[in-house]
Amino acid sequence: MGLLGWELRKIINPGILTAIILLGMVYYFLFSNFYIQYFCNGANAEAEFALSAEWAARYGATINASGRAELDTQLADEMEVFRQELLAMPEALEAGITGYDSFCEYMQRYLDQTAAEGNVADMEEERLRWKIMGGTNYYRIQAMEQFIASYDRVADSEINERTLPGCYTDAMIQRGDKLMQSEQKYGFLPTCVYDSTREYGRYLAVWCVLSIVLLLSPVLVRDRLCRTRPLQWSSGYGRTVLRTQMRAACIAAFVVTAVNLVVYAIPFLRQNPLIFKDFGLESLWNSAAPWFDWTYGAYLLVLAGLIFILSMAAALLTVFLSRYSGNYIPMLLKALPLFVVLGPMAGGWMLNNAFYLRTLFQEGQIGGFCGMEAVMAVFLLAMGIGLCASAAMRQNRMELY
Repeated sequence: MGLLGWELRKIINPGILTAIILLGMVYYFLFSNFYIQYFCNGANAEAEFALSAEWAARYGATINASGRAELDTQLADEMEVFRQELLAMPEALEAGITGYDSFCEYMQRYLDQTAAEGNVADMEEERLRWKIMGGTNYYRIQAMEQFIASYDRVADSEINERTLPGCYTDAMIQRGDKLMQSEQKYGFLPTCVYDSTREYGRYLAVWCVLSIVLLLSPVLVRDRLCRTRPLQWSSGYGRTVLRTQMRAACIAAFVVTAVNLVVYAIPFLRQNPLIFKDFGLESLWNSAAPWFDWTYGAYLLVLAGLIFILSMAAALLTVFLSRYSGNYIPMLLKALPLFVVLGPMAGGWMLNNAFYLRTLFQEGQIGGFCGMEAVMAVFLLAMGIGLCASAAMRQNRMELY
């Protein structure tokens, strides 16, 4: 335990930790902060989130047939609110806009006329249009109409299977059909929650890999430069120091990842996504289909576990490469491609719609398989364990030089 403690002290270098913290702040505000600041990106997303939160308190995780009937009444009430709000806009009444339907007709006429005149906008008409849209509950009505249309389309008894791209496999098609036969198809997890979780998680995974690579890369190189290896190898116990260093690296990586997850979770949870923690991942707001019948709360825990596995793999592979680096320059040349492969490539791919039906690559035509993200994470971890174990055994057989 004493040797492990010393190895942990070597990893906790104040200068490196300070640099990582400063870089982490810059990284967060350059990339991740966007998905907090614009968690509900736009008025449509805000209306969708607000409606879903209201329905969650009223109906639970899904809306049944009786709840669907109540939506018509709510939509009529929203249109009446829209009409009342128009009364405070004399210019709207002068333009002949007296309700939601007349406003939609007005917008369609204006857009058709603008297109016919070469897309030259009338500033007065634009001002009036945006004033009405921003000063009324227009976006709530629009979101409700879209949701009701989606609900009715899915509830149609003649539609018994999901329309999926032709490149999807039989297993993916069967999963889509199964979802269409379950009550999960009437879920309403907001699209902004789904999108922000995906993108925020991707940037978090990349940062976890980067912070671990930066923290652990210099450790074993520093031993070689300070000529501590002959001292370590002067005893039988010292010859096994590499295994202790690997354990110390895993402990440090675990702690760093846990801290990253907590720090990133605080602003994310402040956006109130846990209102939908008991919701399924299937939603009428979008067409994304999950492989598993997890709740959103369980899904967040699974993503955290996936990031932990990726971080452990990054720690082990970093230690392995550091073991065979003579000085900082070779290690830097190895650390950079390691970060690119494990961070933006592997981490970005794994957290991109993780455990949803998707193709292997974003623009590809080959369908993925169930749990492929977990397979990739476990493969990377196994590769790290294997390489580090082989390096430890090889060191035990080496002669001191």
